[in-house]
Amino acid sequence: MKFVLPQPVAEALTRLEEAGFAAYVVGGCVRDHALGMTPHDFDICTAALPEDMERVFQKERVIETGMRHGTLTVVLDGMPLEITTFRLDGEYLDGRHPVSVQFTDRVEEDLSRRDFTINAMAYSPARGLQDPFGGQADCASGIIRCVGAPEKRFHEDALRILRALRFSSRLGFPIEENTARAARGGRFMLDKISRERIAAELTGLLLGERAGATLAAFPDVLCAAVPLQTVTDAPEWPVTVKRVDTAPRDDALRWTALLWDLTGSAAREILKGLKMPTRLIETVGSLVDARSMPLRHENLQEALMRLGADRLYQLISAQASDQAARRPEMQADAQEHARALAKAVSRLIEENACYTLNQLAVGGRDMAALGLRGQAIGAALNALLLRVVRGETANERDALLSAAREAALNSQ
Repeated sequence: MKFVLPQPVAEALTRLEEAGFAAYVVGGCVRDHALGMTPHDFDICTAALPEDMERVFQKERVIETGMRHGTLTVVLDGMPLEITTFRLDGEYLDGRHPVSVQFTDRVEEDLSRRDFTINAMAYSPARGLQDPFGGQADCASGIIRCVGAPEKRFHEDALRILRALRFSSRLGFPIEENTARAARGGRFMLDKISRERIAAELTGLLLGERAGATLAAFPDVLCAAVPLQTVTDAPEWPVTVKRVDTAPRDDALRWTALLWDLTGSAAREILKGLKMPTRLIETVGSLVDARSMPLRHENLQEALMRLGADRLYQLISAQASDQAARRPEMQADAQEHARALAKAVSRLIEENACYTLNQLAVGGRDMAALGLRGQAIGAALNALLLRVVRGETANERDALLSAAREAALNSQ
């Protein structure tokens, strides 16, 4: 394996080696390189103890990231590098974190504690590739396999169950049979995992290129992480799986595709339970609420009024994904129709079509001058906006005031 490393990473490895300590890049960057992908994050592991690292890098900025676990962050040429002493983990009593760590001088022991074989490789320009568990072969054959006994790996840290699903979805690799069986068997341990970590892993899963296949294979694991039995048990579940795959790889649209057949309030409750950002919760809830809104060229201005531009573009995309999932043979037509609708929306905006209260030729003071007060002013303006959007009244001051007077008289 020939691995061209960024200069600061190579420099850190060289300094540690020259000081007498074995040092490697490890984990995801080695995996990505083996898969022909461009690595972005470079973690370093070494035989050096934290105090040794501080001595080796005494002229650099050093941040004590996690001294108890042997981790320091060294900033070289502006690049922060996380460097960790080779270690063995102690017992996992909470199903998530080891109660202690033991430092070691052998990289093989450090790799033995990692989750999957594809993540249990280390590389050094001076020492070559260290791959005691067959990670390179599993990268080549395309499979997710635990290091050692999968039941033990998942019992140590149940989040690894969802990590297995995320890697399967992201890389397009199936999960090895024993690993898959252990994931299903250990799924009830997911209740020990924080909602935020579950949310992050599930979002990563949904954004993967093999998201649909992963969801289809592991609905039981999904339901152990999120209360989605009503979705996975429904006859529409195969359509849901296809809808997720058809949706653009955007977090809000993929979550919308998964929760499409729920009510907006139910979708919001699930996402709130996962402690998702308010932005995502409201976007998904609104799109699910609006899923049945008919979108045609003649009512796009009204849809703009009700949803706003960003949300309308998202709804057009979400509806196209649903149509393509229900009728795969019509996928190209659904996408073409969605593009035509999106272009029509853009034209309305470019032409300054009226769809917001700020664009009305009258305002609150005009309504107050007609004798309206409080909430009646807002109601009157919204009614006028709807008339303009539907083409019933021109967006002109005199026409709008006349319509407002008429409405006021009729309400008396």
